[in-house]
Amino acid sequence: MIRFGYFAAAGTALALGLSGCDNSAANQKANEEAAARAADAEKAQKLKEGVAHNFDCLSALRWQKAGLAAAGAGDIKTYEDFYREKLEAALGDQTLPAGGDGGPALSRATIQDYADWTYPKTVEAKFRAGKDANGDGTLSPVERSGRGFNTVAGCVQFVAEMGKGPLAGKDKVGRALKIETLRKSLKDKDA
Repeated sequence: MIRFGYFAAAGTALALGLSGCDNSAANQKANEEAAARAADAEKAQKLKEGVAHNFDCLSALRWQKAGLAAAGAGDIKTYEDFYREKLEAALGDQTLPAGGDGGPALSRATIQDYADWTYPKTVEAKFRAGKDANGDGTLSPVERSGRGFNTVAGCVQFVAEMGKGPLAGKDKVGRALKIETLRKSLKDKDA
């Protein structure tokens, strides 16, 4: 009885070993296909995140267009053009299909249509959805829009760091001070 158990265990191990040898080419092919699918999924996710960030910046710039002009950030078109160019480069010849949320398909030709569609949703969901930061039980306009102001300043700062616009230059400390002044200026105005 014990010998039979040893033979059964040895037979099972031998069968598994042989089956592993027979399928090594199939396993390798399956692993390569899985790696290719994972790489495609990662590429699609990066594209989606990049597109979302660029549209967030376009919406932020549009949302605070008057505030940015009053704060001395220069011509807003410089910033908008920068993010449009990034979108066009990221999209290339691709067309992202229309989502289930009623948004239009996104391609280089429909960037403005998509920006017009996403603007009100982005403003309400991301720029006007703040929380009571000081714990006083009320939500002030600055608290409500704090995240949006930070997004605007971050988008302007990124463009300046890429060497575009009036805030660009080699003086990083001066640029940081100008961006902080810009952020405070936006917070002092009603969103």
